[in-house]
Amino acid sequence: MRGSLWPRSLNARAMVILVAAVVVVHLGSMYFYAASTFDAANRAHSRLIAERIGEAQSAISSSPAGSRDAEAHKMSSASLTLHWNELPLVDDVSGQDANLRMLRLQLTSIMPGVDEHGLRLEYRDRLPPSEAHAILGAVALPDGSYLNFSVPLLVGPEPAFHGALLSTSIMAIGVAVVALLLLRTLTKPLRALANAVEAIGHGPEVKVGEDGSDEIRHLAKAFNAMQARIKALIADRTQALAAVSHDLRTPITRLRLRAGFVDASGQAAIDADLDEMEAMIDATLAYLRGDIETEEPRMIDLSALLLTLVDAASDGGLCATFSGPRHVFLLTRPIALKRAFANLIDNALTYGGAARVGVRMTESIIEVTVDDDGPGIPEEALQRVFEPFCRLEASRSRRTGGVGLGLTTARQIILQEAGTVRLLNQPGGGLRVEVSIPLTSASMASANRVSPPSGVRAASVSHVASTDGSP
Repeated sequence: MRGSLWPRSLNARAMVILVAAVVVVHLGSMYFYAASTFDAANRAHSRLIAERIGEAQSAISSSPAGSRDAEAHKMSSASLTLHWNELPLVDDVSGQDANLRMLRLQLTSIMPGVDEHGLRLEYRDRLPPSEAHAILGAVALPDGSYLNFSVPLLVGPEPAFHGALLSTSIMAIGVAVVALLLLRTLTKPLRALANAVEAIGHGPEVKVGEDGSDEIRHLAKAFNAMQARIKALIADRTQALAAVSHDLRTPITRLRLRAGFVDASGQAAIDADLDEMEAMIDATLAYLRGDIETEEPRMIDLSALLLTLVDAASDGGLCATFSGPRHVFLLTRPIALKRAFANLIDNALTYGGAARVGVRMTESIIEVTVDDDGPGIPEEALQRVFEPFCRLEASRSRRTGGVGLGLTTARQIILQEAGTVRLLNQPGGGLRVEVSIPLTSASMASANRVSPPSGVRAASVSHVASTDGSP
């Protein structure tokens, strides 16, 4: 539901649900309470009217005919108007309305001598119950005359909107505050677990506290156990890598010694094959070592590191350039990061004929670009080239010695620095590699605005090396 009004965080969602439930329940309870109170008051009112009409019927029945109407007027009040007449003045519609039926039952229970034909009830002017304000009735007397009466309807109280709103608001705010405190307590272990998950692979092992509710404790125990298993697997792989490195390099060394006893042409071919095998082993081991590095992070000058790589390329007679700020400081693992950028620059020089390295810094990230003059990469393969041992034969040959792990290793290292790397084909030709590394603390951002720390070499603002190696 991204982009909708529905909140994304668990705290906000739970608060919305709780507050909405409180408002609905509170307003509903107020409505039903008011309805039940009015119903009880209506029954009591009807009972009182029925008793008064019963008393009036008895009193007027015993009075002389000539004084009955005057006697009825004397017994009238603001809540009951009485008239005596030889004939009924109303029709009976009590079968069509619940209030009239209730009044009929109460009247017939108080006046047992009145049958269903001797009692007539209707609303004044025969209006619908929702618009009427009085009930008209006629009760038959023993001599056949009628006692006609008018009773005002009991009007239910208007809902106190402002009072209900204030009451609901106070209750909702109280529930929201309590819910916020409760949810913060419940979700704190989840936030700690999320932080621990993000920290996996970016430093030492992170233990999650095994406290809280049963479900949270179970989740924390499962996570810590998973970390222990991963650590054991990595330790086992480290030992396996050490054994593979020793077992593979030993026969290669023996083969080099034996190659010295063959003729010069055969020795050159054997040495070339052994160099290729050793390069493949080095690349594979470097890739497999990617997530078990024990190097401690430290503050470095990234511009100086990149300039060192550019200088090394230019010393070898290759076309390499550097442009960017004099100093860009970053807390990182310098050896691993140097290997990543060395792979990217070597890739540009090998397959693109040039490497133009640029650095740009903002308040939150450092961006490094490596451009070349090669044919680029097909759009559908821009992501596939990051896969291990992937080689695009259309532009790369095995004579280069590549095994398809340079970009894979570089991306693995950059991801461990919480960075990103992507490839772009440039409109004018050539491939661009864009690397973004976040400045993970305010201290690093401020360090890039002041003088460099002691012992850190300054980089040139712009450095260009031609194909003959001259600066």
